[in-house]
Amino acid sequence: MKTTPSWLSSAILYQVNLRSLAARDPRNAVEAAAEKPLAESPLAYLARHLPRLRRLGFTVLYLLPPYPIGHFARKGIGSPYASRDFTAVESEYGSKAELLELIRRAHALKLKVLFDITPNHTARDHVWMTAHPDYYVQADDGSAFFDCDWSDTAKLDYTHAALRAAMIEVYDHWLSCLGRTPHGDPEGIDGFRLDMAHFINDKSFWDQALPVLRARHPHRELLFMAECYGFDNNADLFARGMDAAYDDDFYKLCQYAYAVDEAGNSLLRLSGDAQHNHGFHSILDAWQDGGIAAAAARVLMQYEEAAPRFAGPRFTARYTDNHDEGRGLYRFGPGGFRAMNALAFLAPRTLPFLLTGEEFGALDRPSIHARCQPCDKGRRIVGADGRERHQEGVELEGNLFDRGLEARQEWYRFFQSLIALRKKNRPLVDGSCSILDVGEDAPARERTVVAFDRKLGRQLIRCAVNLGDQPRKLARAPHLFSGEILYGALGPGDTLPPFSALAVRVS
Repeated sequence: MKTTPSWLSSAILYQVNLRSLAARDPRNAVEAAAEKPLAESPLAYLARHLPRLRRLGFTVLYLLPPYPIGHFARKGIGSPYASRDFTAVESEYGSKAELLELIRRAHALKLKVLFDITPNHTARDHVWMTAHPDYYVQADDGSAFFDCDWSDTAKLDYTHAALRAAMIEVYDHWLSCLGRTPHGDPEGIDGFRLDMAHFINDKSFWDQALPVLRARHPHRELLFMAECYGFDNNADLFARGMDAAYDDDFYKLCQYAYAVDEAGNSLLRLSGDAQHNHGFHSILDAWQDGGIAAAAARVLMQYEEAAPRFAGPRFTARYTDNHDEGRGLYRFGPGGFRAMNALAFLAPRTLPFLLTGEEFGALDRPSIHARCQPCDKGRRIVGADGRERHQEGVELEGNLFDRGLEARQEWYRFFQSLIALRKKNRPLVDGSCSILDVGEDAPARERTVVAFDRKLGRQLIRCAVNLGDQPRKLARAPHLFSGEILYGALGPGDTLPPFSALAVRVS
């Protein structure tokens, strides 16, 4: 039986939206007056700057769908998640030759490459719509059906064997796109992020497709990571052979836990919306009993406890930013953003991931449908009178970063230190996890410090993260946290400062 390779278990993902990464419009009228045609495509620009991105320490380059964007029923500038041809390249980004060169350069730098793809749907003018209309689910009026409000898409029908075979060939096209090695093995990208993988109308496709693709590429490990929502859906896909899935509960904890004050500072304030998300109720129940500390422990441990049910190692992608959700720094404030990112990098069974620009404190959601518009991924603002109001987010084809050079550099150093911490300490990658009682001096329902051991063999790293906006005295700190401090520090009187983390190698 194959063991999980170190590249997969220790993967740190960098999600790239080419529109935002390579956005190079003039910043002002002076620059516009001197503007010249762009010398290179976004793909070429990214390829040239891979070494600079690599220095941050990530190990996997994850591209939003690079395929041609649909025109029919297009929303705004067109969504990358409505593709016209799964084996071609969007001309806005560059050529297929440039995309292949990007993959080669990434591999030369020891970076793995993931492509995003939409197994659930295509654009409404995908090449299959004419050539293979039987590949699609039909609406009552005979037209192609679409889910939700995704009117620029058409849903694929996995009850048809021909569609299954065609999609397997799409995946294999990119897994083999670089040709063959001198040993005759097909080479290409290293896996896929599978958009709404639990939404396809016959999930037995994954039982069929994943073994076939792995059998075609036995010489290397591949990563199939599902965008999926809910623990039960993730567990189902894990049982079908998916390597990783989104931990939506982790993100929902951020979303429901944090508001900001009028100055943008983080406040721990449970949202009433949490009550309406039935899939979140077990975590909410834990919060009611033991504060956000218990809620965070439940998020982490539900996967740790389920692990023996699966045939191999399974991982969760944990994040505060992704292309759908907007920016954690804007939504949750700097304190919550900092604490939850620290938790992600210390947590078990985790593939931490960053979205382009997050490392410099980005505040805008990179464009999906529009060059510039309000978006629904906003934030809760608590006024001086204690009342809450909602402020929309911003979707922008460009980059709004935290204000000031020093602030931006501080965020870069923050992420660089977390990445280095995880890469240098194998227990944080492969170690087991068990929750600790650190003697937090607070009523049970107000506890904010989640603490846990990460153990691998004889190595033990003890971690604590204060997810709250108040310092917390830890009565058991002198006994539990004696050893080499790897990250963070305790404050005076054995207190853990607000929104801070601590990691200690216990001797």
